[in-house]
Amino acid sequence: MRLRDHQSATERGFSLVEIIVTVAILAVITSVAIKYFGGTLGASRSVVAEDVMTAINNGLKKHSQVNYAFNLPANDESGDDEIAIVRSLQWRDPYNLVPGAPFIPGNWNPVESSNIEAYRLRWNGELFHVLEPGTAGSGIKVEFDASDYSLNYTFPDDFVPVGA
Repeated sequence: MRLRDHQSATERGFSLVEIIVTVAILAVITSVAIKYFGGTLGASRSVVAEDVMTAINNGLKKHSQVNYAFNLPANDESGDDEIAIVRSLQWRDPYNLVPGAPFIPGNWNPVESSNIEAYRLRWNGELFHVLEPGTAGSGIKVEFDASDYSLNYTFPDDFVPVGA
């Protein structure tokens, strides 16, 4: 006979003390993990905003190497200049095919925002920089759920890129 066959029904489960100790250990591990990983979301959003900024600034650099550098002063009142620059980087002249154009993806459709709770990208007259939450100012809103990506932007026939 095996030992297991002789155990009573009350000896087969966990005791109340064992369950309480297990729950207490899990609570301590969870509290440490929350403290350790608690700032991760905010830090990752900052990294995403920096990556988007870098992609646009790289597009600006490539654009200036084959076309011209954008000569557009910063306008802190609205995000219209930022949107105009993005559209200019997305545009490809059908009559003058420039190598590398478009310089940023055409399916990115950002919106202007002055919401101080959002990450925004602002044009400073030379490059884009990140406005973190809590900082006043307008710019391109950085979305973290890819809701700013859709079909390619359709340019009007009379589109003229800015900053020349």
